[in-house]
Amino acid sequence: MKLGGMSTTARRPSQLGMASIGSSSRKPVCQLGLFKSYSTFNPQSAASPRDKPKNKVSLWTKLKSFTTFTASGTLVIGAAGLSAVVIYLILSELFSPSGDTQIFNRSVSMIEKDEVARSLLQCHDTADSKERLKAYGESFTSDKWTRNRPIVSTTKVDKTGKAHHFMRFHVESKKKRGLVHIEAVDSDNSYQPAFTSVYLDVPGESRHYLIKPKVHKIAKPSGFLGVNWGPKKA
Repeated sequence: MKLGGMSTTARRPSQLGMASIGSSSRKPVCQLGLFKSYSTFNPQSAASPRDKPKNKVSLWTKLKSFTTFTASGTLVIGAAGLSAVVIYLILSELFSPSGDTQIFNRSVSMIEKDEVARSLLQCHDTADSKERLKAYGESFTSDKWTRNRPIVSTTKVDKTGKAHHFMRFHVESKKKRGLVHIEAVDSDNSYQPAFTSVYLDVPGESRHYLIKPKVHKIAKPSGFLGVNWGPKKA
């Protein structure tokens, strides 16, 4: 059938219905062969630890590890102990009342306050200010730095168990220089050692005692040849 120069083909109603039915009845076909199955199950993990081969450690390896651990531990403990001893010595020297530093500071303050000692050293004192003295230890080298001049000090223990501290150092003014000798004994009534002897020697001057030592008199035996004959007196 032709309409306006165009040809059309007419279909029968039966053919149209069959075509629509045929097209709508088709279902997608799923191809199972394209999908692969994966499993998270590890067959190796099923093996027990007992089935794995064990690496045996030799005796030499164990001995070597034990020796290394022992040596390292010994070095650490030794270093810690040495550090503790050094810290104790430093603290006892600086802050202990019986340390050399505390005794030195006390004795220098005593000399600076003594008018006779200042006169012997010819200190330049005025009504407003006083000259500051220099105090230092022995000079073993030609170095003029006072920090390189250590203080000479010794400590002795008597029969009663008391410690006697002996010290010697120099004091200097702008004109004179003197040598100070000190002896101190541990006191039962105070935490600081008590000075038993402090004196100053200035070249060309007589010795000046800031604290005179106590002289203990020795009783001389009476009798013939130093022996008391006869019965003892009650």
